[in-house]
Amino acid sequence: MKILFIRHGETTDNLRHVYAGVTDSALTSHGVLQTARLATHLGTSIPPVTHIFCSPLSRATKTADAIYDEQKRLKIARRRAEEQTTTSGVPEAAAPDVPEAGSGGSAAATDNMPDASIERGQDGDYGIFFSVDQDLIEQDFGSYEGGTLLTVKPKKNVKKRKRSDSVSSASAVAEANTGDSKKRRADGEDTPVCTGAGPTSVPASASLATGAAPKDVEMTAGEEGPLTGSVDLQAVAEDAPKATESPEEEEEEEEEEFREMETPASIKARADSFIRRCIIPLLPGPPTLLPPSLRTPAGSMGDKAPPPQVESPVVAIVSHGMLLSWLWKSFASLFPPTSILATTPVVQKGWYQGKHPGWGNTGYLVVQVLPKGVVKEDEMTAVIEGVNEKPHLIGLRRTGGGVGSEKFDERQTKLEGFFGKKEA
Repeated sequence: MKILFIRHGETTDNLRHVYAGVTDSALTSHGVLQTARLATHLGTSIPPVTHIFCSPLSRATKTADAIYDEQKRLKIARRRAEEQTTTSGVPEAAAPDVPEAGSGGSAAATDNMPDASIERGQDGDYGIFFSVDQDLIEQDFGSYEGGTLLTVKPKKNVKKRKRSDSVSSASAVAEANTGDSKKRRADGEDTPVCTGAGPTSVPASASLATGAAPKDVEMTAGEEGPLTGSVDLQAVAEDAPKATESPEEEEEEEEEEFREMETPASIKARADSFIRRCIIPLLPGPPTLLPPSLRTPAGSMGDKAPPPQVESPVVAIVSHGMLLSWLWKSFASLFPPTSILATTPVVQKGWYQGKHPGWGNTGYLVVQVLPKGVVKEDEMTAVIEGVNEKPHLIGLRRTGGGVGSEKFDERQTKLEGFFGKKEA
C-alpha cells in the first residue's frame, strides 16, 4: 500500500500571507500550472492511483481533479493499447487491478471508446474511487480568517481600534476648536462650552447666577466640576450634534462578532476520524497499535460506507498544510516508532525519527506500508519515501506581468486557441 499526503496548489491568499483556513481561497494561474505538473508527474512516477480523497474547499478539489483526470487518461490509454495488442494477435496483457463501484460523482465521457464512460467512484474497469470528505477541511481560524500571519488580534479588535482612532481624531479637532475659541473670546465672540455631546456656542451676554459679569467657561471632556455659568443646558443639548452610528456601521459590528479559532482537540478528532474510516480499512493488515481515538465504536460509521477494498491500493489525500500535519500524526500513531523507517535519500535530506514534516504548495509526502513479515515478522512497517517532494516544479516559472499571481480565470485558454485551427 502506498499513501500520498498532498497539499493543494498555490492560492491568492497564500501570496497575500493571510489566514485562509475555511475561506474558499481560489487557485492562482500559477497554482493551476502546479497542479497540472503534479498530476503528470504522479502519472509517471507511481503506480496507478486507486483512491482519491480531498477537502471540499475548491483549492483542494481542483488539485484532486487534476490528478483524477490524468489518472483517468492514463487508464484509458492503457486500455486502448491492450485492445490494439489483442486485435493484432498478441496475447492480451493482464488488466489492472482496480476497485469496484463506489459512491457517485460527476461524469466525463471519452471519445471513440465503447463502454468507457468514466464516473467518479463508479468507473467499472477503470475504477478510481473519488471522495470529497468534510473531515479534510482546513483548520477554522475564526475571527483571524483573512488576517495576516503577523496578526496578534482578531479583526474585530482591529475594527475597534480604528473606531478609537477616529475618537482620538475628534478629540484633536475639539482641542483645535478650543484654541480658536480663545481668540474668539478675546474679540468678544461666542464662548464654546463642552457638555459632553460636542462643542456648542453660548452667547457671551448670558446672565450668570451670581449676577456678576459674564465669565469665560472652558471645559473639556473628562473634566470634573460644575459649570460656573448659568446656561440653558437643555437648549444646548438640543443644538449639539449627536454622534450616531449609521445602519452600515451597526451591521458591521454584528458581522464582526468574535469567533474562536478551532481547537487542536477538534482538529485531531477530524484527523482521527478520517484515518479510522478511510485508511485503516485499506491497510494490508491490522495495525500494531490502535489508540483509543482510532478505534471504531459500534455503529459510528453511520451512512458513510468504507472505501472499496483493493489489492495494493495507492491512495492520494489532497488537503491543507495544518490538517495534513494532524493526519500524519494520527497515521504515525498506528506504528511503533521503530516501525517507521525512511529511505536513504530522505535521511540525507535531513529527516530523522519524530521530525515534524512540512508541505509547500503541491508538495507531497509519500509513504509505503509493508505487511507483516516483509521487514518485521509481527509488525507492519511504514517506509517514508519522500517528504515535501516537488520535483514536478523544477523549471516552472511564474507567468510575468502579474498574470501568474492573479486568480485563475476558467475562461483562460492557451495562446494557440486565439488563432483557431490551421487549415489543411
